[in-house]
Amino acid sequence: MKADDIMPERIWLSEVVALAKAYGWLVYHALPAQNARGRWATHQMGDVGFPDLMLAHESHGTLFVELKTNNGRLTEAQHQWLDVLHTAGQETDIWRPRDRARMRLRLMGDRHGAR
Repeated sequence: MKADDIMPERIWLSEVVALAKAYGWLVYHALPAQNARGRWATHQMGDVGFPDLMLAHESHGTLFVELKTNNGRLTEAQHQWLDVLHTAGQETDIWRPRDRARMRLRLMGDRHGAR
């Protein structure tokens, strides 16, 4: 078993965010917070399943990305968001640790590996 196969999504998120920032992207990610009862939740208004990251770059465009582990599955709501955004003309993608090379190329401005 490879280390990438057991990498937690939060570690993968940190790696992707650091690389995106290194290439000059603005990054948006909603962070979960612990409430007064000790429960963790991501407070948002709207439909569930919004992509993990919204990235924007002045010359490379805007990108909505769902992050998953190598074995992680998208929920129906996540599929719906990605499909609607894509159909509406937005660039969307799903990145897993095994997609590092393709992800790095996209962050450098190459759109050939995009969804």
